[in-house]
Amino acid sequence: MTTDALAALDEHYRTLERKWRVCDRSTDYGRLVVPNGNMDEPIHRWFHLKEAYSAQLLPRLFKDAGWCPQDEISLFDPFAGSGTTLVSAFAISNQDEKPAHLLGIERNPIIQLVASAKLAALAGGSKLANQVEGLLGSVATEYNACLRASRVYETPSVTLNNEKYFDRSYVSSLLALRKAIDRAAEGIPWLILRTCLAASVEPAGRLRRDGRALRYTPERRPVHPKASFDQFVKVCLSDMRGCVNPIEGTHAEVRLGDGRMIPSDIGDKKFDWIVFSPPYPNNIDYTEVYKTEAWALGYYDDTADMRRQRLSTVRSHPSVAFPEEYSYAQSVSRKEVNQLLAPLLAAVPSDRYTTNRRRIIRGYFDDMFQVLKSCRQVLSGDGRLVFVVGNSVHGTADSRFVIAADLIMAALAELTGWKVEEVRVARWTTRRGGKVPFLRESVVCLAPVTK
Repeated sequence: MTTDALAALDEHYRTLERKWRVCDRSTDYGRLVVPNGNMDEPIHRWFHLKEAYSAQLLPRLFKDAGWCPQDEISLFDPFAGSGTTLVSAFAISNQDEKPAHLLGIERNPIIQLVASAKLAALAGGSKLANQVEGLLGSVATEYNACLRASRVYETPSVTLNNEKYFDRSYVSSLLALRKAIDRAAEGIPWLILRTCLAASVEPAGRLRRDGRALRYTPERRPVHPKASFDQFVKVCLSDMRGCVNPIEGTHAEVRLGDGRMIPSDIGDKKFDWIVFSPPYPNNIDYTEVYKTEAWALGYYDDTADMRRQRLSTVRSHPSVAFPEEYSYAQSVSRKEVNQLLAPLLAAVPSDRYTTNRRRIIRGYFDDMFQVLKSCRQVLSGDGRLVFVVGNSVHGTADSRFVIAADLIMAALAELTGWKVEEVRVARWTTRRGGKVPFLRESVVCLAPVTK
């Protein structure tokens, strides 16, 4: 990479910015694009997802748009995560006494489990809490029977089997709890109990999710899985008993699937709002970050299963060699997309990471091209799409360059039937050495282009 290439990239970004209204809204949105306050909110607090945004973001988006639901709240989130947007929409539905049609898609099985359980809890309330509580005796009986059995419950997970990370007796307890839940419960109560088990995995070991990876923390004192599980169950029961009955006609679900593609059975349904935050192009592999929960709950039988999960995710990381297939290459926008990415690709330094970095850039923005194109099909004529995305810095020292995902995705949006209403800079991020131009998280607001 040359100084000229970096200067050309900087000018490329500034040219894109001049096309739209880009404003600093960090005072309003800085605390909303991080999970600020979520662990103090009923239902939201069931599972700590560091990558989530605040439960208060959606109400702020509605307020800033001056939007009030007329007949119903219809919202789609193709990257549902742990369900923050959908749970917030559910609460607004009850508050405004309007039915809701809420659909989310999530690729990670652990996070999809959590999101589904939250929505089920909101719908089930006290009745569901009573059903779950009525199963606890059977779960305890089955758990103790599993521990007494001569058969040893094992996992093929190298990480769970590493005694530096997890005590063997604690792993046995996690697996016995899983077996007990599977034997004693079914349906939605099973979903709730499995979520409590998922939340018990991290406290049971010396690995900590820090948002980017699993970190070994030898000073941590692990908590026995059964003690954690019992505590999480108490929290869930309390939260469910505080839920009000949903408005008649409300439907909410999170499907395990690919957010890049609209479900085939969605029919002619249109949504008034699409709100999402995709994985950022920052090399983070969320399959890795949540692998201990996935192994403990039996979502992988072997390493080949985990690899298939990685290959099914957005191309935002180099953990596997993703297929170099690009949907925009078959579209009328091929030339424009290539021109859009060319200055960024040229700024990638020539070193051992060059190939992977360029592959991530091409793959990631092809995935975002697919998402934006698919979402255009299911938005109502006067609806809105809002996405939250963070820009990321790559390279070191003089070879450092920024992937300005907010600007590139906004430009891709224009190629797929959207107009950019506003780019709201929500939070400036810094790196060692001070502030880096374009290194930020943004809230990008789109509206459909109408003929």
